[in-house]
Amino acid sequence: MKVANTVELKNKTNALLRQVMKGEAVIVTVRGKPAASITALNEDDLEDFVLEHSPKIRRMIAEAEADRKSGRVVALETYLGRQRGR
Repeated sequence: MKVANTVELKNKTNALLRQVMKGEAVIVTVRGKPAASITALNEDDLEDFVLEHSPKIRRMIAEAEADRKSGRVVALETYLGRQRGR
């Protein structure tokens, strides 16, 4: 695993990205403290990554989980019937 500060990231972006694409993770530091990681991402993983990191999707999941915990649920058949009636 490579550790790079922000100056190195700025000056060697392409070289660091080549290392990442070969499978080596890069930890980016700011003032000597870890701030971010850069890891490889392929097209197959892109959709999962976007869904996992989307604030809107996270909010929707949290709301659905709160509804489930409080008992505000609808049977799948009822939900599908409502959708067909639109």
